[in-house]
Amino acid sequence: MIKHTQAGVQSVENGLDLMLILAHNRRPMKITDIAEKANVTPSKAHRYLVSFMRTGFVTQDLETGLYGMGPVALEFSLSCLATIEPISLASKEAEHLCLEVGHTVALSVWGSFGPTVVRWEQPDRPIMVNVGLGSVFPLYRSATGRVFAAFMNPEVIKTYLDSAAELDRTGGVKETIEQVRKRGAARAEGDFMNGMSAFAAPVFDARGRLLLVMTVLDYKANFDHRWNGDVLKALRASADRVSKALGYVGGS
Repeated sequence: MIKHTQAGVQSVENGLDLMLILAHNRRPMKITDIAEKANVTPSKAHRYLVSFMRTGFVTQDLETGLYGMGPVALEFSLSCLATIEPISLASKEAEHLCLEVGHTVALSVWGSFGPTVVRWEQPDRPIMVNVGLGSVFPLYRSATGRVFAAFMNPEVIKTYLDSAAELDRTGGVKETIEQVRKRGAARAEGDFMNGMSAFAAPVFDARGRLLLVMTVLDYKANFDHRWNGDVLKALRASADRVSKALGYVGGS
């Protein structure tokens, strides 16, 4: 089978390579460092950067001579982020995660009644529980809820707790909110549903706000509960990929 490659403009591709180097570095750079990473001469790198400065994609500090991303690049990136639908993006990741770990994957957002399931991805061997699309997890007695409690705006949580039922109190819960913040994930072992276990991890937007929670759950007998186990590693990686795709640059 013959693979047809479309013709392009090599100079544009070379120039974008320099832009990506600046973007990934996240700090202003010397032209010699940019040229070295791009494997071109400093004079060639300079010609490209001059063109990008004229169009506002790159700026140069007149005192230090360092190059950085310009205002047009920021406008361009924000425009791209605005076209991304978080739920759609996370749903695709949830499908891959479900296949990878062989467990049910849920996506939850903060709704009128608390942590609400908006996507429910089942493996070939589904779990039989009274939870699915539209279900609401308790705030403290579920791994999903504890991630919301740990990373949501505290005022939102306070308002919710002022009218929450007794079901959402912390009695009998082994895991504290401080532990969830420190670990960046929550674990449940029959807290909310007898015989079920779960890990939950946050997804953040470009401003570091919690957008949704990804949860992996299954019967306790089939679940890897280890903090350094493959299930949590896969969940963290999935949640991190979604966060980064949405522009989040904080720690994982």
